[in-house]
Amino acid sequence: MDVRIARIFFIVLLAVSISGCSSVLTRMGPLVYKLEDGKKSVGEFSKYKFSGGIHSNVIYLEKTPLCAEIAEKVRVAQKQRRGRVFSMVEMVIFGLGMLDAANSYAIVENSRIVTPLAKYETGKFSVCGEREPATNEMLVIEDKQRTLHKQAATDANGNLDLDTVLADENRVLNLTISLASDQTRAVSFLYTPGR
Repeated sequence: MDVRIARIFFIVLLAVSISGCSSVLTRMGPLVYKLEDGKKSVGEFSKYKFSGGIHSNVIYLEKTPLCAEIAEKVRVAQKQRRGRVFSMVEMVIFGLGMLDAANSYAIVENSRIVTPLAKYETGKFSVCGEREPATNEMLVIEDKQRTLHKQAATDANGNLDLDTVLADENRVLNLTISLASDQTRAVSFLYTPGR
C-alpha cells in the first residue's frame, strides 16, 4: 500500500511539474504597464550650423543643414515572469524545468503589446544634408571700440572680402564678426589693410 501511495504521489508530482507551474502562473498573471522610449528618427529641417574661417582678409562661410531628432514615447504592456522558484525546483528534481522556463519566457514575449503615445523633439540635432557655401548670408562687422559698425553679405561662393567692405579704413582694427541672424556667437579678428 505504501508503494502504491508513493507511486500516486510521484505521478501527481510529475504531472504538476510537466504542466509547468511557472508557465501557468505567468499566463494567469496580469499585464504590467510601463512607459518607454520608442524609436528615434530624424525630423524636418530645423536650422543651419555655420562654419568657416578667415584667410588673407577674406571670410569664407559654409552652412550644414541640421534636422531635429524626433523620439517616440510608447506604452508597453507585458506579462511578468512568475514562479521562477518552481522551474528551478523542477530542474533539480525532474530536469523538466528548462522547458517550463523557456515556455514562461515565450509567454512573456508573446504578451508584449506596444502602443505609441506621442512623438516629440528631443532638443538634439543631426546633420541631414551636405555642407554648402553660405550664400547671401548677412554678417555684422564691428570693432572693439564701437567706432565701426557695418553689415555685408557673402557672395555666391560664401566669401566676403574685408578689404572691399573696409576700403575706406587704413588702420589696424580689432574686429568682431558675427551673423546678423545670431549675434550671440562672434569671431574676433585683427584686420590689417591690404594683407
